[in-house]
Amino acid sequence: MDRDQILQLLGEREAAGRAEMLRLEQEAARITGLIVECRREVERVAITREVLSGLVTTLAGPVPAAPDRKPDAVFADQLLVVLAEAGRPVRCREVVAALGEDPAVARHGERVRHRLKNLVKAGRVGEVEPGLFTLAGDSGRSAG
Repeated sequence: MDRDQILQLLGEREAAGRAEMLRLEQEAARITGLIVECRREVERVAITREVLSGLVTTLAGPVPAAPDRKPDAVFADQLLVVLAEAGRPVRCREVVAALGEDPAVARHGERVRHRLKNLVKAGRVGEVEPGLFTLAGDSGRSAG
């Protein structure tokens, strides 16, 4: 390889490097613009949140934070309320109906039965006889 060929290769490499550098600088400018837009949006939302929080606190007093509860825990509480309101041992289909679901739909019954069995294992619900559930410690034995 002679001197002219080496210089030509170096020139081509330099041109490719400059083109890539220009492309990356343009991409960096585009990303910088996106970051600036995002920062402005975050600032607008933060200011809006602060203003609305002040208005809500002023108008309604402090707003209590909602507990972060899992859907299973909420459903378990619903089951316990149904059992407490019944005041007597109840069958799974009665619980399903009290929850506003169709007791004829097998998956509704199985979901409730499964949760009730878990509550029995946890000691929160008693099963006075197979399929007859009551709150733990409730000694009522009349079937419903």
